[in-house]
Amino acid sequence: MKPVSTTVKTSPIRGSTIEVSSNGRVDPYHSVVAMSWAAYLSLFVAAFLVVNAVFGYLYYVGTNAIGGLASSSYWEYFFFSVQTLATIGYGTKFPQTMYADVLVTVEAMIGLLSMGLFAAIAFARLSIPRSRVIFSKTAVVADFEGVPTLMFRVAHERKNNIIGAEVELSLFIRETSKEGLSMRRIYDLALVRSHNPMLSLTWLIFHPMNEASPLFGHTAQSLAASEFALVATLKGLDETISQTVHANFAYRSSDIRWNHRFQDMFSEDEATGKSSIDLTRIHDIRPVDAS
Repeated sequence: MKPVSTTVKTSPIRGSTIEVSSNGRVDPYHSVVAMSWAAYLSLFVAAFLVVNAVFGYLYYVGTNAIGGLASSSYWEYFFFSVQTLATIGYGTKFPQTMYADVLVTVEAMIGLLSMGLFAAIAFARLSIPRSRVIFSKTAVVADFEGVPTLMFRVAHERKNNIIGAEVELSLFIRETSKEGLSMRRIYDLALVRSHNPMLSLTWLIFHPMNEASPLFGHTAQSLAASEFALVATLKGLDETISQTVHANFAYRSSDIRWNHRFQDMFSEDEATGKSSIDLTRIHDIRPVDAS
């Protein structure tokens, strides 16, 4: 029987966790790269201490294995292992038997390999391109060009640009087929503009809820009663590091405000005539009938 493991994933529709059973296979590299820095450094410290504890014990049980020790305490052997693994070699402690020489050879190989692996993974973690794209916490529905339109906005927090930014908006909704089969369907929602040649500040994104939209005819009440999520994804090329960055955000029924619009994020200094933008206001909205 194949081993079964259980992982926990977050559902964008329910906003809850789902247990997923698999065949037990793990991906150590992905797991280490994906963990937090605190967890990664804790893993490094734990591995370093365990390896030295094991080799320190092996030196300790050997007869006259190490010379130049100040005492016969286990900690003398432990710190000799630390010097060997880290290739420090102060010279006061040294192997003096074939048994010790073999252990030092094995530990030196393990040290070179493990230190190289941890350093390579640390570099891989640092080199992963990460976006500083923020999505508005809410989406709004209001008339635009005479058509009910779903709107949300994104902003780039860095001072550089995202070249060729592309946005996709998908509807995840549970439906029942004519045969009575309940399934989760995905619809790609058409946007007024899905491509931005250079995203530097903010971008207001529109989806007309017309006859061609899966959201056509829906109201606040009907959507609230549906099991659905709107998943927005953005990707583009960071002009500084010349690598693709991406970001995503999920909107549920509680995140959609009907008959609201976004507040203006731009302001102008009357004295100097300079314009400025306040990215902290990306989430601010107001009712349609408000001035």
